[in-house]
Amino acid sequence: MRRRTSRLGAVAIATVTALLGAGTAFGDTFYVYEGEDFGYIGQDHKYAGVCDREYDGFNVYVNFKRTTPNTVVRMEEPNGYCRSSTTGTYSIYTLQTCENRPLVSDACSSWKRHP
Repeated sequence: MRRRTSRLGAVAIATVTALLGAGTAFGDTFYVYEGEDFGYIGQDHKYAGVCDREYDGFNVYVNFKRTTPNTVVRMEEPNGYCRSSTTGTYSIYTLQTCENRPLVSDACSSWKRHP
């Protein structure tokens, strides 16, 4: 019974997060969800990552904005896993997670900013 209650609680939290499209911070890592796929910004704002968790055949990617120069970088995960990238000396504070759907427009979260 306890296991079932824990599982239902986890499903409820995941559902609310997916419906709201909210970026959440656990510890110092900042997460932005699009369905079950997510992108993240590391605690020092020097790396970003993307994880494909839906197993639906669509790649997932993140767009992240560097503070200087003001550029947008796209990082894609085509194999159903996670990938991360450092940004060198430029900090990242803003992130968007998207699912690449070839025949229709991509599904994307809104841009979220890590404080």
